Parts: sequence; structure tokens; C-alpha cells
Amino acid sequence: MTARQYTMQGKFSEDYSVITFATNKLTYAWFALNCAQSVVIHNDIKVFVVSNLDFAIPAGFKNNIFIIPVKPEHIPLGIEIKLHVDEYIQTQHTLFIDSDCICFGHLNDIFDAAKGQDVTVAGNIVPAENWCGAKQAKTINEQFNLDKLIRYNGGLYYIKRSAISTAIYQKAREIGQQYDSLGFHRINNKGINEEGPMSIAMMLNNQQPIADNGRTMTDMHTDQRPRIINVLTGERLMRNPEYPSPNHRSWYPAQYSPLILHFGGANLKAYPYRSQSLLLKLSTIGAPVWLATALVDTFIHGPYKTYHWLRGLLRKLKTSL
Repeated sequence: MTARQYTMQGKFSEDYSVITFATNKLTYAWFALNCAQSVVIHNDIKVFVVSNLDFAIPAGFKNNIFIIPVKPEHIPLGIEIKLHVDEYIQTQHTLFIDSDCICFGHLNDIFDAAKGQDVTVAGNIVPAENWCGAKQAKTINEQFNLDKLIRYNGGLYYIKRSAISTAIYQKAREIGQQYDSLGFHRINNKGINEEGPMSIAMMLNNQQPIADNGRTMTDMHTDQRPRIINVLTGERLMRNPEYPSPNHRSWYPAQYSPLILHFGGANLKAYPYRSQSLLLKLSTIGAPVWLATALVDTFIHGPYKTYHWLRGLLRKLKTSL
């Protein structure tokens, strides 16, 4: 099946959709709407937002973005709700995209790359100790007879509606109950990160990842201040610093353009994310792309880039004295 067969005159068929979560805090609804709008700008596809919050879908997006209620028992879970994505999928083929992500292009390539898998991610199969350390790798090998895991970022999942995908999520939830004894670290000493249990469950069910080369989905690790980034035009370019920089990733090229960028954490308050959020708001109220771009370049990118350039210059001056 080729990418063209997924869509009808640019519109995805009813077999395809995107899903994201926004529970408990209105801030998450804001992130989810930004994510959903960025998807719809580049794709005529349905986006489902799982939520227990009261917020409105912008008028121009009501044919593509829909709210579905979260199950009451999942409301207290926080990020752990990602272990229950399978219980919310609405179509045969689904992309889960974290609410703190922005989409910069057409999703056909991701659906194409996921062909033949039931649950997959953008990642690489690596020796377990390369991802979680020797001690935990030994525990995982003893418990599950696995010496390799899928190293990935949980901002993106492909899920096919199937018995295998249900089995994978059920196994991941079962592993989640052993989370502490298996040596996984909790988020802020509280929440469960789904990546470890999901990696084990996918490996046990012979799932192959989409090769992680930075072009499918990535985070801000290698480049926290991209020189080119515009959700409306789809332009984006990120740099991978050379070794021995601690931000270097040996499996990434020197420059790359991800379809989906996972901001996360403190990066949601930094100017790259704020600029994309403002671009989306300006687009929603009808501002032409050229005008929205000019305003954001003038009032966000320009001042912040100047600020960081001056900080860097001052650091160099101090070290040279």
C-alpha cells in the first residue's frame, strides 16, 4: 500500500486518525489543541482529544478535532494513562501523539513506515544496558529473557486495531505493576513512565520500530534553539552537535527535519514552543502566513535569539579574561 492509498484527494480515509490526551489541567488542553491544530494544518485527518476538561474547539477545526471523554478510573493516572491508549483508539490505524508535540508535515510517511506492525514507535533496537544500564538490563533479562530493547521517545506511537496490539498493551500494564521492582525510575518520584514497559511488551511481541534518524519524531535534546522552525509553512531544521558534545546523538545526521517535534518539560516555556503557539493562534484568527511569520520573527524569534547570542558572547568574554 502506497501513501497515496491512505488518502482520497488529500483527505485521510475513515480508517486513519490521530489521538492525544489532555486531562486534569487546562494547560494540557492548550497543549493538546496546539498539537491537534498543527496536525490538521498539514493533514485532513480526524484528531481525537481524550479529556475530562471543558474547552472549546476553534470554529475552523470542528470538522477534524473531537473531544472524547476519559474513563473515570483513568483520571488520576497522569502520564500513566499512556498505558491505556489502546482503550481509546477510534479507527483501524491510529497515531498517538503527545500533546506537547507540534506536527510540521504530512503523516503519510509515518503510516507507511509502520506498515506490518501492530504497535510501533520511532526508535532503534539496542542492547538493553545501552538504554537502562547494566543492573536493570540484568533484571529485565532474568524476568523476560530479553537482552535488547527498543530505545525510543514516547511522544509517538502507531497502533493498529488488532488482538496483538491489545495483547501488547495488556502486557505493558502488567509490567507496569512491577515497575519499581524492575528498577524503573518514576517521574518526579511519582508517575510511571510507560516507555520501559511498552518497550518490553513490543519486543516480546516481535514488533519492529520505525528507524529513529531524527526525521520522524524527535525531542529538543540535540538542538534547543532551532534556527528554522515554522509550523504554518512546515519549515524546520535542527542541528546535531558534533561529538564530544553531551547533546550529540551518534545515530542522527548533522542536520535533520523531524515531522513531529516533542518539546516537553521546560521547553514548553522556551521561545521555540511559544513561537509555534503564537503562529497557530494568529492562523486561527485568519492572519496570513506571511504576516504571522513576520510578527513572530520580529517579536519572539528576534529578541530571544539576540538575548541568547549576547549571553554566549558574554560567556566567551569571561573565559578569555
